[in-house]
Amino acid sequence: MTRALFLAALALPPLALTQVAPATAQETRKSAETKLDGEFAASDTNHDGFLSQAEVLARMSNMKVSGGKRLDPAQAKKIATLFMARADTNKDGKVSEAESQALMANVFSKYDLNHDGRVDGQEAAAARAAAKAQATSGPPKGR
Repeated sequence: MTRALFLAALALPPLALTQVAPATAQETRKSAETKLDGEFAASDTNHDGFLSQAEVLARMSNMKVSGGKRLDPAQAKKIATLFMARADTNKDGKVSEAESQALMANVFSKYDLNHDGRVDGQEAAAARAAAKAQATSGPPKGR
């Protein structure tokens, strides 16, 4: 679950860093980068150095969530679409490892509320709650 969850974490901030549930657990920026490197490599099935929409969707479709169930196909497609929209900054239809890392850094910064380079369970819970509240109320005005 942890490996596949990381791409989803980048797409949907309320899901981010859910493996950091206990208040004593911590995710460091470096450990997050290392996990993302592995996830990127596993997702890049044609080994071209980029993630396509199809590769991201395939990865999300195989993602297991609580209870060992796979993501619902509609949910997997939504996550893949959001990931591509947020990560593909040059809009070439594919995500490079650099684009993926930049998105991860942005998400990590939003979770690292005290800016110490670590996300503990309390920070992760607070960031998920804030992201969930934003998702239900819509984007901030002026966006």
